[in-house]
Amino acid sequence: MSVNIYDRKDMRGGGYAKRKFTYEEAEKVRADYKTGKFTQHQLASTYRVSQSIINKILRFKTYVKV
Repeated sequence: MSVNIYDRKDMRGGGYAKRKFTYEEAEKVRADYKTGKFTQHQLASTYRVSQSIINKILRFKTYVKV
C-alpha cells in the first residue's frame, strides 16, 4: 500500500515530511530579511538551505498559511 504524501503530517506541521521550516520560522526569515541586515545568501547559509528556498519564502511562493 502506498502512502499519499499529501495526507502525511510531520512534526513541523507543514503537511510534507521533508519541510525545512515551520510557518513561524518562515515568518522569521521574512522579518530578518526585511530589516536589511541580511542577504538571501546569508539567510540560506544560516538556515542551511538553498538561496532559492529563501527566495520562494520571501516571494510568498511557499510557507503561506491559507
